[in-house]
Amino acid sequence: MSYAPIKRLCHTRRVTRLILLMLFCLQQSFVIAATSEQIDLKNWEYRWGDSPFVDGQPEWVMHPHKNHADWQPIADPTYPPGRQGQNNIWFRITLPESHLVDPVVFISSIDLITEVYLDQQLIYRFGEFDVNGRGDYAGWPWHMIGLPDDFAGRTLYFRVYSDYTDIGLWGEKKLLERSAALLNILNNSHGDLAISAFFLFIALITFAFSAMRGDNQFIYLGLFSLVSAGNLLGESQALQLWIYAPLAKTYLAAISYFSIPIFIALILHYWLREQSGKLMLRIAQMHIAYVLLCLLLSLTGVWHLAYFYPLFDILFIITMAIMLWICVQHFQAMSPEQRMVMGAFGCYAIFFLIDMVIAHGLVPWINFPLAYGGLIFASVLVLISLRQYRQTQQAVSELNVLLEKRVTERTAALQNYVLLEQQRANQLALINEFSLRLETLIGRVQRCQNLQEAGKIIREQLNNVFAPIQLHVSIINELTDLPANAVLSDKYRIEVEDLQLGKQTFITFELLDIDTETAETQQAIEQFIFRAIDRLSVTLSGIKLREDLQVMSFEDSLTGLKNRRFFDDALQRELQLAQRHQQTISLLICDIDHFKQFNDRFGHEAGDMALRMVAALMLEHFRETDIPCRYGGEEFVVLMPAADIQDALERAKTLLEKIAAKTIIYQDKALGRLTISIGISSWNGEGNIPKMMLLDADKALYQAKQAGRNRVVVSNPHAVI
Repeated sequence: MSYAPIKRLCHTRRVTRLILLMLFCLQQSFVIAATSEQIDLKNWEYRWGDSPFVDGQPEWVMHPHKNHADWQPIADPTYPPGRQGQNNIWFRITLPESHLVDPVVFISSIDLITEVYLDQQLIYRFGEFDVNGRGDYAGWPWHMIGLPDDFAGRTLYFRVYSDYTDIGLWGEKKLLERSAALLNILNNSHGDLAISAFFLFIALITFAFSAMRGDNQFIYLGLFSLVSAGNLLGESQALQLWIYAPLAKTYLAAISYFSIPIFIALILHYWLREQSGKLMLRIAQMHIAYVLLCLLLSLTGVWHLAYFYPLFDILFIITMAIMLWICVQHFQAMSPEQRMVMGAFGCYAIFFLIDMVIAHGLVPWINFPLAYGGLIFASVLVLISLRQYRQTQQAVSELNVLLEKRVTERTAALQNYVLLEQQRANQLALINEFSLRLETLIGRVQRCQNLQEAGKIIREQLNNVFAPIQLHVSIINELTDLPANAVLSDKYRIEVEDLQLGKQTFITFELLDIDTETAETQQAIEQFIFRAIDRLSVTLSGIKLREDLQVMSFEDSLTGLKNRRFFDDALQRELQLAQRHQQTISLLICDIDHFKQFNDRFGHEAGDMALRMVAALMLEHFRETDIPCRYGGEEFVVLMPAADIQDALERAKTLLEKIAAKTIIYQDKALGRLTISIGISSWNGEGNIPKMMLLDADKALYQAKQAGRNRVVVSNPHAVI
């Protein structure tokens, strides 16, 4: 008996055991890597703009800038607030303590290019920055940034440039072992790779069926499966481990993604030829043109590839809405197989919409399985097609049932969560939009010079803050003290703090159509309204206070004329304007004759009344462009821009006559009449303006007093009138 077969069998068993032992050890190493410390990086800070560079190093990573006020905290560095058209931003984070052997920072994606500094040392770069801090789009890879052993407690800086709609660090942001990061990449990718392999398998089967049967539906389905597989492979993280070509990988994902609606439209055209006519075909042709335009403009450098994503999403939403509308219109007349196709398409459309919402940052980022939606659509089409060909029905049906079961379980688990999160996200988005509009409105109101101007802006713009909710806004011209209730007959009120009267109602408004919102949304809106009322009330009160203080600062409380402080500012301003434009200007100083005797004889109250009478005559007598002011006591000044000596003289004479003709009546008693003396100085607009016009006018007034009062004296020449 030969023992050779037995020996070979024993040898084979030993080799098998050795291989199994190696696989077990490899599996254990993966388990250790997977369960090692993985730290989600939190407590980020950001700063808009780009740092100046000194000797090749950015200033913002140097010690004097560590506590700079422009660094703002942010929970998650994805699309930070306050962008306002800026394309450069910096992020930083202090790295925590850990016990990692081969530490790396893993970032799922960055819009668009970046440089990473550990303190002042450049340790990573993706893309090229020019001298202006800009750069060309280079794709969307993941980023694994190696760290030295002494990284703990040091600051990691990200310099980011993006002229795309989004800016920031997206997806995962973790500190972990390099082996754990690689294993996470494989774990995140194995599902996509398996589904893409299944799509390729479907493509092979359908192309084979098309060759055998000559049926266009299999060609369309095969092409749809190919672009779906290309999209998955292009977005697979594992592909970057084999081939590092970020831009090529992004092109594969983008062109495949942009091509998906082409073959969806062609498939629906095949199934709905009678119902849709040529509309589905036109939609497919439009998307083909978009793909070609995308390739042409991006490859020639006219427009980089990232710009085409938001445009495509808008276009795809429109075409999906059209296709769904056609499906809904003809759903009753469809066969059961057609209804299955339409239902699968509707499910796929929902997946696309959710993925777009996540991609544009409208909800917090999650790794959403868009491929499953395509998988459902393709699986339903395969199932229906293979039902028409009995010879392959059983094998494909089993595969479809297995995949459909897994997708159904996943969909059922996410359905309620997605619905609740969508409602909450919509509510938060609405309130955030209200807040942004309110800040814009408050910014405009703060620039107003007076309360009436501010009220007009609020009346015109408050509707925009709460759009699409309609408001009815009213302004109370005279500040009124309404009852103390914050809400009165469904009306909200904005109050202004008055120095003398206290809180006074200035604006009231009411919501016209809030009943259409849910109870939770109504509550959130009402809370926001009271916050908005507080902000607007504080802003308006500040304007009112500033307005009151300005009036008290520049106005004489007794006569209502401007005071000496105002005159001093006006004199310098008007003299400069006259000099600049070589324009005549005149100055009058008026003094009431024997006013002290009048005061002593009739009392101070009668004297105050006499001063008010003279002030009223001056306001009535002089031009709107003239500036009469109370200079002090019984002395008044009048600044007359663009008035020559003759104009000033005629005005002064007439004023003498009016005051001398006015009988003073106090408490129904005639107290007699007053007269005034006036000194005039003037400049004819030629040469240099006299620096002592006020002193010259005062000297002329003194001469008028000395000459007997109730007269006008003009300085240079010293003529007594």
